Parts: sequence; C-alpha cells; structure tokens
Amino acid sequence: MDGYKAYQYYLACKLHFTTDKYNVFETGGRTRGTREAFYSRNDRYIFEKLAKKFTTDRDIIDYFVANFAYGNHDVVYSDGEALGYHTMWKKRKESRTKFFTDDLATMLTELENNNLKGDCLFGTNGVEYPVALKLFIGNKIAIETLRMVDDIHSFLNNWKGSPTAGLIWENEFRVIEKLKGFVKYDKSKIQTVWAHFQQELNEL
Repeated sequence: MDGYKAYQYYLACKLHFTTDKYNVFETGGRTRGTREAFYSRNDRYIFEKLAKKFTTDRDIIDYFVANFAYGNHDVVYSDGEALGYHTMWKKRKESRTKFFTDDLATMLTELENNNLKGDCLFGTNGVEYPVALKLFIGNKIAIETLRMVDDIHSFLNNWKGSPTAGLIWENEFRVIEKLKGFVKYDKSKIQTVWAHFQQELNEL
C-alpha cells in the first residue's frame, strides 16, 4: 500500500457513494486519478499516512466505505471522527446478526408504542413517512440494517419514488443503495430472524 493507491481507493469510494452513475463493482475501482495528479496535491501526505496505517486493500477500503456510509465525506481531513466511524463499522460487521435483530426489535417497539400496523413500517399507510425511515433519520437503527432488509423485502425504490422523501433524503437513499455488496452477512441466519420478525409484525 502506498499513498497513491490509498488516493485511488478514496476517489473510487467517493464516486461510488456520491454519484448515481459510478459503481465501484462495475468499474473495478478504476478512476481518472493519475499519479501525476496525486503528486500535485498539497494533501498527499495524508494519503501517505493512511497507507502506513492501513496496509491492506481490505482495511483501507473498509475505512473509506465506513465513513461514506455514515455520511463523513471529510474522511481524509477528520481522522479522529473518521477512525470512530471505522470502529463503529467494524463492530457492526463483527456482530451483524445481533445488530440486525436489535434494530428489528426497535422497529417493532416503535409500532407498538404508537399503535401502528406493520404496513406503516416501510410504507405510508396512515403516516406521513415510513416508520423505518424516521427511525433511521433519528439514528435509532443502522443503515446496514436497511440495506439488509431491502435485500429481503424491497422497499428502497418506493422510498426513492416518493415526491417528498425522495427529494429530502436523496443522498441517504443513494448510500443505502450503494452499500449493496459492502454489507455482507450470513443470509441463512438473517432470513431466520426476518421470518420471526414477520410473524410478530403480522400479530400487530
């Protein structure tokens, strides 16, 4: 790992999470960032520093992905905050099923406390915005959970198509979508947890 390679990964992740057209999985992470452009940057020492800290491709990709996933676009200039987001990402990654289960419990509790039916969770039957969306915006459930739920129970296209929510939270919806491929989990375990959750949801 060297500074230029770290810079390339940064550009690829930034393009992936902040634009609609660029997809890092389709491009293989290729960007137009040249070595000459890198050496002309005044901040190249930051990437050199990151290259020394994160010596493998996987580690530095995780670092950038974590920060763009959690909304920190200043990842290379805010190392304290950036490291905190990276730690959070790793913690959730190591306990994926537990965090997913806890977030579903949070959703269920929110519905019960407000006497709402299950179709309010990802839809807008009788509510202004889906309950899951409000919980996410309020930082009560993780973005990774929404990514996993959308894999099982597609809802994101409906959210994106909303004339209000799709405009207000356009960037957040893009990130949820772009996390596909980065949020890895045991599909069998998650399907089991989801099936149990659906049973509880139907009883509301």
